Amino acid sequence: MKPNIKLVAFDLGNVLCSVDEISAAKLLSELCDKPWEDVHEITFGQNKKLKFERGEMSFDEHAIRAISKLGIDMPLDEFTRIYDGVLIPSKNMFPLVEQIAISHRIALVSNTSQPHWKSAEKFLPFSSKFDPVIVSYEVASMKPEPAFYDALIKRSNIPRGEILFIDDLSQNVEAAEDSGMIGHLFTSQAALENTLAKLGVI
Repeated sequence: MKPNIKLVAFDLGNVLCSVDEISAAKLLSELCDKPWEDVHEITFGQNKKLKFERGEMSFDEHAIRAISKLGIDMPLDEFTRIYDGVLIPSKNMFPLVEQIAISHRIALVSNTSQPHWKSAEKFLPFSSKFDPVIVSYEVASMKPEPAFYDALIKRSNIPRGEILFIDDLSQNVEAAEDSGMIGHLFTSQAALENTLAKLGVI
């Protein structure tokens, strides 16, 4: 018996857009005397991102510190623009999401920062249809932590077994399944469409 999927939850990075941090690091590297690898660590280092993606500090605080460490003279909004430029819309996915949104609720579920979500909100043509939007910096929790999935359940008010959770990282999908949701590990649009068809979503 097929589950009755009522909500399809999409990750942002590497599902609805690709992510290219290296190009941004190289661009910033040209403005200072540091190799791009060091610039990448200062700007995109995982330990640093965890703080503002968890909401433990603001992105602006991180940006000001990064600009100082890089030793560059750059306005905060310009640094943010370069930081946001790492997100590349996966436009081939857009018609599929729009199709799903006709018959099902859709949600965003992402470990991300405020500027990245605000940037994506502008280029995703269906962003206003996300209900709910669960982003790590707002819920102070990150996938694969149970609290992140609990936030989705609480805000959507939909039973766990009626939610399809799509993510590109296996640990995040496994955590969704452990919480009672239906999980799909995103590897390609074709594979996702096959899963959606099997579940009767499309």
